[in-house]
Amino acid sequence: MDLNQNLNVENTNIDFKEKVEYQKPKSWLKSVSAFANTNGGILLFGIRDNDKKEVGLVNVEKDSEKVSELINAKITPLPRYELKSFKKNNLDFLEIKIGDGPRTPYYFISDGRKEAYIRAGNESIPAPKHILYNLILKGQNTTFDELPSIYGLTDVSFTLLNATLKRETGERD
Repeated sequence: MDLNQNLNVENTNIDFKEKVEYQKPKSWLKSVSAFANTNGGILLFGIRDNDKKEVGLVNVEKDSEKVSELINAKITPLPRYELKSFKKNNLDFLEIKIGDGPRTPYYFISDGRKEAYIRAGNESIPAPKHILYNLILKGQNTTFDELPSIYGLTDVSFTLLNATLKRETGERD
């Protein structure tokens, strides 16, 4: 990533983090889930979130190893991602490019719970039920229209529909 580009604003495809949180990785792992479930994106470590100041990382090698370890352990199924460290102005940065994946939903697992996230503007939020259902269907390479019906053809007819409609609305012939 070119740090000379405009870093004033987080958006749907980029999220800034000052450091790699080891003890509370949810702060950034939910973004990994969200990017994989949405349209992909970039997590950039070494940029202070509130003012976008370049602060760099203390130990980029250790941070890279921990990022890989935590993504591999806490995100399921495993999304496609690339790690890249780079230097600017004698500061170390870590970039994670997360691809949008075909095996949605991608869940963040913590304390025995699985939660899927999506990007909504510049935030990673828990996927609402209706979006989670769509992610599940996308992961199964199907749509709502392709789901099998619980009704057989002999269970439904326009005559039955018409009679039910009249009964429910109180219409008479």
